Amino acid sequence: MSRPERHPHPHSILECLLAERFGVEYQPLVCVKSGETRCHEALARFVDAAGVALPPEPVFEALHDNPLLLLHAELRTKQLQLDEAPTDGLIFVNLDPDSFAAGDIGDGHNVFTPMLAAHRERLVVEAIENLHLQDVILSCRMIDALASAEIRIAVDDLSSSRGLISYASLMNATVVKFDRSWLNGELTPRQRKLLVWALAQAKDLGLTTVLEGVETEAHWQQAKTLEFDLVQGFLFAERFIRRGCTARTAATPTPTSAPTPVLPHASTRALLSRPSRH
Repeated sequence: MSRPERHPHPHSILECLLAERFGVEYQPLVCVKSGETRCHEALARFVDAAGVALPPEPVFEALHDNPLLLLHAELRTKQLQLDEAPTDGLIFVNLDPDSFAAGDIGDGHNVFTPMLAAHRERLVVEAIENLHLQDVILSCRMIDALASAEIRIAVDDLSSSRGLISYASLMNATVVKFDRSWLNGELTPRQRKLLVWALAQAKDLGLTTVLEGVETEAHWQQAKTLEFDLVQGFLFAERFIRRGCTARTAATPTPTSAPTPVLPHASTRALLSRPSRH
């Protein structure tokens, strides 16, 4: 069970953002068949002036009230995530459709596209499937733009209880991620049939399937039974890789020690190869 996160004072959030006291955590995506680390997802982390980690969710909630600050923070954290990434294997990054929209500079150009395209050989951008129609529209626009730049797309947070499935987004995807709601208690017979159906459709489309929120051996066994390709979650916390902040004047927090992860092998490229655009 995750511990409840404290809600930081708005001034602490603002100070962190202005000082660019950013960090990054790389969580492994583990092959269900072999148990090896194949890829990593980069997650933004934030640190206050005392070196204490701020919970990411309220930071991003505050950022959404200021589109330009959101854009600045996303650009800086994405660059950090790409610069500090493990040297082998694909890297998953989350990109907020609101920040991508704020990065539009007209004539079909966006400030994010050149930065992401420079890493397209090992990059997968995660797009969240959302309940709100306006967010779905923004997500689809972002996905279309990134797909045109030949950047891999993962459709994130396919849920058992919320969200909308956009078939347009799946057309451009190489990966579909199923969120932890599928692991919340016993599935009803109808839910299980839907999950099996969704996995079968993903395989027919040539999509790599990922189960998030794997925290116990029971979750791990469930992923094996359902034949997911990859899993991620706190069951593999000892493989997490953490990097410090970018602020020149701030003390870098002591990183949590973690053993060197098993690096991906060549089959990762085949597993997540781009679908044909013809």
